[in-house]
Amino acid sequence: MKYKKSQIKEFLSESNKIEGVYDRDSLQQAQYAWDYLIEQDTLTIDVVLKTHKILMLNQPLQPNEKGYFRTCPVYIGGREAMDWRDIYKEISQWILNVNDIVANGQKESEIFLERIIKEQHVTFETCHPVVDGNGRLGRLLFLWSYIKLGLSIKIIYEKDRQQYYEWFRS
Repeated sequence: MKYKKSQIKEFLSESNKIEGVYDRDSLQQAQYAWDYLIEQDTLTIDVVLKTHKILMLNQPLQPNEKGYFRTCPVYIGGREAMDWRDIYKEISQWILNVNDIVANGQKESEIFLERIIKEQHVTFETCHPVVDGNGRLGRLLFLWSYIKLGLSIKIIYEKDRQQYYEWFRS
């Protein structure tokens, strides 16, 4: 399936807006991160971290927070996220799972694939592997899975943010 640049730009713009990020530079960095990510046939730790580094290049983070897993606690909605010492192992397993879905999922129904991709997205976000940019990075990886499987792009709109957040409560 071929995708229009306008669809990708809309996805990236809405992904940023979900996080309250509206500036043009952040959208441009999201596009650069996407351009790098979509050229990858499989995910690796290095691919995920390089995508994050590109995405967050001009954000006010420390140099060791751009393109690196976090080494400190973070909180999501007032709850502490996964212990940072478990991130590498958890994300390594997550990557194996996503690569398996992308490599072998073509035989599966679209409904099944959409459910699995959504579950993998929730798993990634639950790990919360980086200090900042988890949502935007996670949605880029979500989009990567959709496109690699030949599915129609599922844009998560800012106006539907509360519905999107429900994914993490179920």
